[in-house]
Amino acid sequence: MFHHCKSSKICRQAAANFRLRPKTRRAMTLLELMLAVTVMLMVLGALGGLTRTVEQGFEYSEGYGAAVQYARVILDRIARNLAQATANEQFPGCLVIPDYVNSHRLPDTLVIWRPQGSPASPTGLPRYCELVIYCPLPSAPNRFVELTVPNDARTVPPVDDEAQWRAELSAIKSAGDAKVVVLTDLLRTVSLSTGNNAQSRGAVRFEVQLRPSAADWAAYQSGAVTWMNMPWVQGIYGSQTGMRQVWLRSELQLVPASPGRTSNSSTLPAVPFLGSATLYYQLNHP
Repeated sequence: MFHHCKSSKICRQAAANFRLRPKTRRAMTLLELMLAVTVMLMVLGALGGLTRTVEQGFEYSEGYGAAVQYARVILDRIARNLAQATANEQFPGCLVIPDYVNSHRLPDTLVIWRPQGSPASPTGLPRYCELVIYCPLPSAPNRFVELTVPNDARTVPPVDDEAQWRAELSAIKSAGDAKVVVLTDLLRTVSLSTGNNAQSRGAVRFEVQLRPSAADWAAYQSGAVTWMNMPWVQGIYGSQTGMRQVWLRSELQLVPASPGRTSNSSTLPAVPFLGSATLYYQLNHP
C-alpha cells in the first residue's frame, strides 16, 4: 500500500509537469518569433536603405555620363567651327555678345563666322547667313542651341557696335525662320531678379581674348606703337604680316539627368565643363 501511494504521487506530479511544460514552451516560441521578426525588419530596413543608395548612385553616374557626352560633343563642335572660321582685320572670326540683367553681365551668346563656302566678302564683314550662333534658347533656357539664318544675306554691324548686335541677335533668337539645333536640354538655369519679376537664364559663359588685342591694333594704326613692337603671339611676325591668336574659352554647367528629376531646376547639383579653342590668322602691314 505504501509503495502504491508513493507511485501514485509520483505519477500525479509527472502528469502535472507534463501539463505545464507545453504552455511554457509555447510562451518561449512566441517570444522568439517576435525577436526574429524584429531582427528581420531591422535587416530589411538596412538593406532597403543600402539598395536605394546604390540605386541613386547608379542613376547619378548614368546621368553624369550622359552630361559628359553632351558637353564633349558641344565643346568639340564649337572648337571645330572656330578652327574653320573666316577672320580678317574687321572681324576676328568669333565674337561674344553679352546680355545685361541689372548689374549682371551675361556673356552667353557666341557668334562664329563660318560660311559653308567662300565668304561673300573675305576682307569685309560677314553676312548673317554665314554666322553660326551658340546660346541658350530664350523660351527654354535649359536648352543650349545652335542657330543659323540661311536666308538672311544682310551685312552684320561693326564689331564694336554691341547694342546693334544685341538687338539683331535678340530678333534672330525669337524669329521663326531661324534654323535651331538643340544640342542639350541639361543646361543648368539660374533665376535673376529684374525689378519685381524674375527671369531664368542658362548657365553658360564665353570669353574671347585676342593677341594682339583690338586696343593694340588701334594703337599701331594711330602710330603709337611700331609694327615690330606689337605683342605678336609667340613673336611670329614678318615685315608684311603678323600672326594673331583668337583664344576662346567656354564654360557649360550641365545637370546630370535621372528619372523623376527635371533639368531646369536651379536647386539640382550641376557639373561645370570647360573648353578652349583657338584660331590663328594673319594681320597685314598697311
